Formats: sequence, C-alpha cells, structure tokens
Amino acid sequence: MKYRTLGRSGLRVSCLGLGTRGTFGAGISDEVLTAAYDSGVTLFDVTEASGRAEELLGEVLRSKGWRRSSYVITTRVFLGGQADWSLSRKQVLEGLQGSLQRLQLDYVDVIFAGPRPGPAHTEELVRVMSDVIERGLALYWGTAGGAPGDVMDTFAVARQFNLVAPVCQWAELPPEPRLFRQLGLGAVTWAPVASGPALEEELLPHGRPIGKAMGRQQPLKVGDLQTLAQRLGCSVSQLGIAWSLRAEGVSSVLVGAETPQVLQEQLQALQVLPNLSPTTLQELDSLLGAAAPP
Repeated sequence: MKYRTLGRSGLRVSCLGLGTRGTFGAGISDEVLTAAYDSGVTLFDVTEASGRAEELLGEVLRSKGWRRSSYVITTRVFLGGQADWSLSRKQVLEGLQGSLQRLQLDYVDVIFAGPRPGPAHTEELVRVMSDVIERGLALYWGTAGGAPGDVMDTFAVARQFNLVAPVCQWAELPPEPRLFRQLGLGAVTWAPVASGPALEEELLPHGRPIGKAMGRQQPLKVGDLQTLAQRLGCSVSQLGIAWSLRAEGVSSVLVGAETPQVLQEQLQALQVLPNLSPTTLQELDSLLGAAAPP
C-alpha cells in the first residue's frame, strides 16, 4: 500500500480507501474490512445517511480492538441526508453526534459537508465546522459536492473570520486542479469503473451510476477500455483505479468490494500505476477524462 497526505494537512491516508457500498453487507463486513486493514488500507469512508453501514463498521472496529491511531474514519453530512435539508448548525451537530454513536467512536478523523445550501449559509457552515473541530468531535473537515467557486468562497470565509478552513474535498473525478494548487485541498474520490461481471450495470462505491457520475449522458462503454486493459495486462477496474490515482490533487480513491477476493483484485491497481505512460494516459483521458463536467 502507498500513502499520501490529505491535501496539505499532516494526516497520512492510504491512497486506496474502503467505501460504503458493497462492503458492509450482512455477514461479510468483518471479512472485507479485516482484509482491507491487513492489506494496509487505513481510510474507511461512510456517510451519516447510511446509518446501518456506520453501525456495522462500529461493531467491527470494536470487536477488532485496533489502535485508534491506525485507521482514519471519514463521514459526510449533506443535503437530503439524516441532517435534513439545511446543513444548519443544529442539523450538522445532530447528524455528526448520531454518526459517532453508531460508530461507537469519540471522534471521526474527517467530516465532509456539502454541497452548501446557499451563499447566505456559508458562514454558519464554516463556524459549525470550526466548533466541531474545537470540541474534538472531528480532527479535520472538508467540502463535498460543491462547485469550485463555492469551495473557494467557503475557504475565503474561513480565512476572513479566522476560522478553521477545509483541508480536503469529497469530489468527483477529475478534481478541479486549482483547488489543490491554490488552496491545497486534497481530494477523496472514487474510480470511474466498478468491478464485477456487468460493469456497465454496476454502481460506484457510493451508489452513483458508472459514467453518469462524471457527467456522461449514457453509461460508460466498458468495451472501449478492454483493449487498453488487455495491453497492460490488467482488468478494466484496475485500469480505472490507476487512472484515478494519477489525477492531480487526489489523496485517496475509494473502492467498494463485496468479497476479500474482489478487494484484492482492486488493490492490485497499484501495480498498474507505474505502467501508465504518457501515451496511455492520453488514451485514458480521451475515454474517461472527457466525461468529466466542466
């Protein structure tokens, strides 16, 4: 496993993290989570809207007795989640406290929030995130799903009022480069292609349809990638993960696996990364990068 810092923070995370979907199903969560941890995965991502996933993760973590410093937990409050539709101070605090109870933890390492409900509420969101960190309920915070301009506005508000600024973003591929270059925000994202026999029908780790999550009007034709994957001696899923890892500003790419075998197959994407030549990357960008929203 390889590790990267989360943006310009000092927090080191595994460059491949474990997402919610296909991981915390009945009867397999312990097995997959253990396989991930034993393989060096340190980042485990959930959302407060998936309460059952948080409960299962909390139960496994408690039963394993792993050192708290050996793993990173990220969760997300967002419009339409259990935090309702406002992302107000009340909703964020209640949503996070509910997550902590289900996870059986005193704090999460990173809390993502967004997209912001509107410019008028940006200051309130930044203030409650600062309070969350000062109280020790979370160590860092990041934006989620916002347009680049909104994220930059959020960062500016934090600086204006001397509040805690975000250090990362929960973002679709490819992340906006200027958010990393100018603000140092690391991206937690996910691969554009899931694993499984029916790739064009599969969902991403957080339930987003393949291809459409990056702005495509139609699902990605996996056949377009198969020839390239065969040339590199890897699977289409591994190729998509490797392409995601080389995007500027990406700190960790989330994967989702139903079995330890699928998980190990996805982790092998790290072996593909050094084989992505400039020519190969250009081909991949034409197939995957062009699908990204402007």
